[in-house]
Amino acid sequence: MINIPTVDMAKKVVGCENRSWRKVDKFKKYNLTPVSASCVKAPLIDECYASLECKIIDGKLVAKYNFFILEVVTAWINRAQKNPQTIHHQGKGTFRVDGETIKLPSKMKQADHWWGKDETFLH
Repeated sequence: MINIPTVDMAKKVVGCENRSWRKVDKFKKYNLTPVSASCVKAPLIDECYASLECKIIDGKLVAKYNFFILEVVTAWINRAQKNPQTIHHQGKGTFRVDGETIKLPSKMKQADHWWGKDETFLH
């Protein structure tokens, strides 16, 4: 599972990354809402803008490089969040925040079927 948080969740994200799930219930500690995924065991986080349900398709490099090859099997987006500023972890507490949105001409049709039609996270 890859959950994609917004900038307002940054302190919670850092808190979660610095603690083991075995010792702390991070959902309770950081007031996060777990949502059952449709294809994998790990939960979505309701407060996140998007979630990617993934399965590991190649784990050969995990021991040496901590590197997983994943396949996204289902994706979710919370359409209730308008113009979210997502954050992207760069390591050691550093994040990149999404910036300006640009729109360019495209002949591609919108892929609503992939994200679902006007769905937010399922409860």
